[in-house]
Amino acid sequence: MEKLNRGRTAVLSLDVQNDLVEVTPGLAELGTMDHIERLLTRAREADVVVMHVTASVRPDYRDIPGRNPLWLMVRKQGLMKIGTPGAEIHPQAAPRPEELVFNKSCVDPFLTTGLGQALHNHDIDTVVLLGLWTNYVVEATARHASDMGYSVFIVREACASNNQQDNDFAFDRILPMIGNVVSIDEVIAALE
Repeated sequence: MEKLNRGRTAVLSLDVQNDLVEVTPGLAELGTMDHIERLLTRAREADVVVMHVTASVRPDYRDIPGRNPLWLMVRKQGLMKIGTPGAEIHPQAAPRPEELVFNKSCVDPFLTTGLGQALHNHDIDTVVLLGLWTNYVVEATARHASDMGYSVFIVREACASNNQQDNDFAFDRILPMIGNVVSIDEVIAALE
């Protein structure tokens, strides 16, 4: 992996929220949260823009796609309600005061937030993605960013899905056609 232009790169932390951390299998065994924390720390040390995206909705769920099975599952389980501890960003990915946080009410963060405008305002041309879940928000963000002309890097160890099979399928079959699947060590070296 070639060096990243730190002034034109943004690390996007996607849906790393307490509710999702709690229901995502294998995070502790794989060290995913530690990898997320390490990558965010290194990006900040390199003065790279870090932005956060959350998926939090009204307690009555009237602001989510009403026919989407994923959101119906979220509703049934009572997850991601604005103002609850479960909707908060996990402490290992907690934003700093100067970092932008965008909240969405769908899977693709470009649709219901100001993420696209913020990337434009920061003159970003490269995004590094991490988050929960790979086959939902990470993939949706990668697709949209790629279609918009951004260079996209997806950090394998800093992502996880609702199950390992979906995670592996996304990384092995889908994401390599959209962006660059990279290791955390490759990204950190590229930021040096």
